Amino acid sequence: MATDTGPGDTLGPTESLDSDEVRNDDGDIVVDPPEDWTGADKFGMTPAEQRAGESLDQRLAEEEPDLGATEPGDPAAGQPGVIDEGDDIDQLPADDTDDTFGEHHGHIDGAPEDGESFFPIED
Repeated sequence: MATDTGPGDTLGPTESLDSDEVRNDDGDIVVDPPEDWTGADKFGMTPAEQRAGESLDQRLAEEEPDLGATEPGDPAAGQPGVIDEGDDIDQLPADDTDDTFGEHHGHIDGAPEDGESFFPIED
């Protein structure tokens, strides 16, 4: 005697709730962590480590120097992203136009990308 309560072609629970069939994005996409991910390997992940806290030596060992750091007394000139106070920055005069940059025409109403409003406007 069969225990089925529906027709013979009824889908099982796992088949009937397949996200592809019900068009529901429920997390079928799997995200892998990066190869060098080590977030769980850091100090303080266990309750005992959290209570003890990191020592100053451990915290200093994790520090990385700032990019472009110079020794005290060394000029910062030549470092990428550093502008010397003596450098002049050339700017175009306000009345001079350059075709390289084009002209700004502002927003044009009625452009195809505007489309119809999603919300009706009531007067």
